[in-house]
Amino acid sequence: MNVLQKALEKATAKLPALFLQNLISKKLREQGVRPPKGLSEKIAEHFLAGNRESFRYNGRNLPKDIRLTFTESDADELTRAIDRFAETQFSAVILDVARRTAKSVLKDLRCRWPSENTLQEADLSGFRERLEERWGKPIGQLRMLLTMSREWCRGAHERESAGKSNKSADVRGLLIRLLVRACQVTDEIVCLLENGFADGAMARWRTLHEIAVVAAVISEHGGSMAERYLAHQAVESKRAMDKYLACYKQLGYKPLSARAQRKVLTNYNEAVAQYGNSFKSDYGWAASHLKKERPTFADLESAAGRAEMRAHYQMGNDNVHAGVKSMFVRLGLLLEDYTGLLSGRSNAGLTEPGQNTAHTLARLSVLVCMSEPNFDDLVVGQMMLTLRDEIPRSFHEAEKRLRRDDKESRLTLDGDALQRAE
Repeated sequence: MNVLQKALEKATAKLPALFLQNLISKKLREQGVRPPKGLSEKIAEHFLAGNRESFRYNGRNLPKDIRLTFTESDADELTRAIDRFAETQFSAVILDVARRTAKSVLKDLRCRWPSENTLQEADLSGFRERLEERWGKPIGQLRMLLTMSREWCRGAHERESAGKSNKSADVRGLLIRLLVRACQVTDEIVCLLENGFADGAMARWRTLHEIAVVAAVISEHGGSMAERYLAHQAVESKRAMDKYLACYKQLGYKPLSARAQRKVLTNYNEAVAQYGNSFKSDYGWAASHLKKERPTFADLESAAGRAEMRAHYQMGNDNVHAGVKSMFVRLGLLLEDYTGLLSGRSNAGLTEPGQNTAHTLARLSVLVCMSEPNFDDLVVGQMMLTLRDEIPRSFHEAEKRLRRDDKESRLTLDGDALQRAE
């Protein structure tokens, strides 16, 4: 912004001289003088520099002595011309200056970017090393938990694939798919944690929690619930189509073909006819079993025995949406110092999303993989639960160290400030 301001000031600084040049040219022509190129500009510069001496110009075909007289009416005309310019053309000048400045600054930035990018990469590498030094143990344990869940899920899937197809297998197949997605989301959470994005990790835990709740409800109610959950895709496809048809023209996209629209609408009508009008709502697939006309996610949480996570879930919502709370309450702001501003990474706030992820993933893994356990499942399940209980303690130890280091740092800074004052 400073670059643009300086460029604008440089451009507008020339305006008085330009208007004065036009007036001088007009005065010369009134005396029958046809000013050569550059003469009016030089006279204006001489005048604006405050010179009291006569202006001398060694040009041919010009009278020896020319006297220019400026009256109050000339000054008024000059003022009116500047005012008209400000009203009608100044915005165009600003845009022109902005374009030329942007082109120049961007060219300079492109030239300097390789070295700047190298510096940023070095800073980022240093940040990651410091974060790993402090939070490496709990994040490493979370990676271990994720690996165990993936391996356990793979084994369950292989056993399921080798078994005979039945309604129970259909439910387990769906639960395994939910666990597979949960593992991917957990990997995203780990990636965010190890890069210092606590609030982003909390937002992704929200998704992990939703997957776990859905899995728990389906597991509780069995095949008929799983059937409705899968059939609800028709409702979601209809909703997505309606939204697309409402905005594709403004986006310049192509419309859906009539055939595609008919297919979506047919599937939707058939699903509603089979499962009833309550099936149309967001969680309509659970309406019949929960005895709710329009069940909410809070209803699903209660049915899944996860209602105690409602406050944490709301915290995740705050990090997804643009509500005012998300503008001020940020996990990554050091030690709840919510008066600050955070536009990037931070080494604070990792405990909440980290421990929540451990609890949710372990609980979901046990739910899915322990439905028909063998001895190996019992061993892996116990290992996961033990590791799950260790992870929150490790996160809290790292946070205690952060708080202690921050307190010592603040005391050192306050001491330095006191010495300077003395």
